[in-house]
Amino acid sequence: MSLYDPLKLRLQSATENSLVLSFDEIEELIGQVLPISAQNYDAWWSNENPDHTRHVQSKAWTTLGFSAEVNRGRREVTFRRGTP
Repeated sequence: MSLYDPLKLRLQSATENSLVLSFDEIEELIGQVLPISAQNYDAWWSNENPDHTRHVQSKAWTTLGFSAEVNRGRREVTFRRGTP
């Protein structure tokens, strides 16, 4: 089981084509604070090919066909269905 499976389950249950989650909401889902790199670097939220990455956070959304767009200033992430 991955730390980010609860995020994946939340996205899997989404009926809308885009979903905005705050860092606080994501932290509540995963049960811990996001890593410092998630809070400081856009690259942590990269939309990597799930077949070729070892980054479990990226796999949480890309395996479902979502892309992530972070706004670190607002501490939120927009997840969208479809290609980035």
